[in-house]
Amino acid sequence: MPTPDPPGGRAARRAQSRRLRVKVGAAVAVLVAGGVGLTLALSGGGDDPVQRRAAPEPPTTTTAAPALVGASVVTTAVESLEVFAEPSDTAEKLATLTAITAYRSPTTLLVDPTRPLGPAGWVPVTVPFEKPNGTPGWVKADQVTMSQTPYEIVVHLWGHTLELLRDGEVVLSTKVILGAAGSVTPTGRFYLTDPLNCNKESVLGYPTGSCSGAYGAFAIGTSGLSEQLDSFQGTIPQIALHGTDLPASELGKNLSNGCIRMPNDIILQIAAITPLLGTPVTIAPF
Repeated sequence: MPTPDPPGGRAARRAQSRRLRVKVGAAVAVLVAGGVGLTLALSGGGDDPVQRRAAPEPPTTTTAAPALVGASVVTTAVESLEVFAEPSDTAEKLATLTAITAYRSPTTLLVDPTRPLGPAGWVPVTVPFEKPNGTPGWVKADQVTMSQTPYEIVVHLWGHTLELLRDGEVVLSTKVILGAAGSVTPTGRFYLTDPLNCNKESVLGYPTGSCSGAYGAFAIGTSGLSEQLDSFQGTIPQIALHGTDLPASELGKNLSNGCIRMPNDIILQIAAITPLLGTPVTIAPF
């Protein structure tokens, strides 16, 4: 399995060039070779003090989030997957993604349903860990395998709620903790990239890493980045869904560094869905 560069080296490499940037999976873990020592650094966790604020009153008028019934995802079938700005070999190269992420998961991308299909042999995708969030890109169809997921996750910021949908129907709902002032949870459409058991084996089939108590029992990185933080604990400010060891009375508040925290039993139920990687995550402002 690949061993990622230290976070500091990866941050410097991102600053050097946007045209040829090697993203090693979630780029937020340090994998210690020979010791199964994954250390988690996602922007929603950590022990940094944050302002505890009650949720604001919701607006009087809201618009329902569109339900996505079934989504297409692609998994890299080559050692290095190049992502282009346009469906052409001569276009700007936005990223080069390794086949296996730093969390030892297959690199999986969400197919962008908002764009028409390009020329034969190209697939429209959303580039992970790229600012601005939702940056469009293209990959070669013969370098990926395509599959479907019936699931979608929708987070409602005003209501501090998360819903898990299957075929457009809500099958799970929970109150959540969101980002505090200065590190608010970004809105947009993202997707799940890396699942990680925290400190003990909770869901079979996923690696176990060293997590602070702020992450609870399980963490799942997404393709999105904080829009207010440039870095977090020496690496990219990745947004994640994860558990929490805080009491239920803290749900519905703004306490995190941008991530979405929920009860441990809920994140474990989400982790158990199949397929998990590539599942769309819509974060709506209402």
